[in-house]
Amino acid sequence: MDATEYELKFFHRDGFHRRVCAVCGSAFWSLGEFDRCQEAPCTPYAFIGHPGFTRPRTPHEMRETYLGFFEARGHTRVRRYPTVARWRNDVFFTQASIYDFQPWVTSGAIPPPANPLTISQPCPRFIDLEEVGRSGRHFTIFEMMAHHAFNRPDHEVYFKERCVELCHELLSGELGADPRSLTYKEEVWEGGGNLGPSLSVGLKGLELATLVFMEYIRDGDTLRPMPLTVVDTGYGLERFVWMSQGTKTAYEAVFGHAFDELRATFAPAEAAILIDHARALNFLLVDGVVPSNSKEGYFARILVRRMLRLLAKVPEAPTLIAVMDRAARDLDSDFPELGEHRDDLHRVLEAEMERYD
Repeated sequence: MDATEYELKFFHRDGFHRRVCAVCGSAFWSLGEFDRCQEAPCTPYAFIGHPGFTRPRTPHEMRETYLGFFEARGHTRVRRYPTVARWRNDVFFTQASIYDFQPWVTSGAIPPPANPLTISQPCPRFIDLEEVGRSGRHFTIFEMMAHHAFNRPDHEVYFKERCVELCHELLSGELGADPRSLTYKEEVWEGGGNLGPSLSVGLKGLELATLVFMEYIRDGDTLRPMPLTVVDTGYGLERFVWMSQGTKTAYEAVFGHAFDELRATFAPAEAAILIDHARALNFLLVDGVVPSNSKEGYFARILVRRMLRLLAKVPEAPTLIAVMDRAARDLDSDFPELGEHRDDLHRVLEAEMERYD
């Protein structure tokens, strides 16, 4: 991607300098005097015990802070889409907030539900399933907080300049990060047939957000302009919560008391697997996934059986349904549909446990 794609007036106006990371070789923009980008492994975690935000926040508080910030700046809050991307034939799950709008909105075929909009979208991802519990930071489902703008040739909402300005205001103003500690690393993003320049936002060793500016359609080996240009951002809720608390692992910060309760019976890694899988399954099952040996049902079956194997190791362990309900209690105030369908969810789980037995 041409370097001019990242030459923003915002960076020059506010005194940022373009540097090259001595470790990964990527160019980045910063107010601070860094010789490397502020993302692992180039920069080790420096927020453990020393949070990068001014005060700790729970997932609920962080979600509301984020969505409220963008609502106050002209964005319409949009409720989450299903975690199963049934409007697409190329993927099973909604793995990013932009999936909600591909291909119909990004192609210009239909208008977006609001423009600009903000959302917090639960996103299942199973590529790092074995790392859950082990790494201290991986999840099988995470929330991608985002703000999106869809620009037509005859009507531009906002693009690169305003997007980066909003991100920097959120981090250094609303959340109180030291503006000199932030880096914006130049990257290229591609997905769903669209691509464009992007900026990866790092703080104290942790990548917090990715700001993507979708401009092109890949057609074989050639690129052609999109009918719309799209602001596609992704801010990891779990990472923001972790940064605000500075706990040893992300699990203490994100799962809170539910994680502590399971640790009374299970090793920390096992407790993290149980509560993580329970959170993911609550969304998947409520969104209509039935455990099976094919398609999206296969992934739900994997999660159920991993949980059952762990629970069977400890005689005094809670039941699978009890763990599922405990995870849902921390979510149903923000996602009331998880609490409204408990009987149906229990029936699905009971049938799956019978099959497993």
